[in-house]
Amino acid sequence: MESNKEHGKGRSDIVVYDTINARVVAFEAKKAASLDRMNESCQEAVQQIEERQYSRELEEDYDEVLCYGIAFYRKRCRVGRMEKNTIMR
Repeated sequence: MESNKEHGKGRSDIVVYDTINARVVAFEAKKAASLDRMNESCQEAVQQIEERQYSRELEEDYDEVLCYGIAFYRKRCRVGRMEKNTIMR
């Protein structure tokens, strides 16, 4: 696992490697300003992964690259994922 290593055009918050199964997961986290803004913050996190191409470098070495955006507000969280340049919720 790594934190803040540069991938693509920036740094994802956390990257977890599964070298045995050739998978990797990149996480981008955002703090939401309010409970009502959690969806928006989650969307921003996933868009940042896409815009900064965090998965591009990882795709060269791994068969499966998963990207998740996480928004936190107090003790709650919302998770979104990017799948083949499509944002899923």
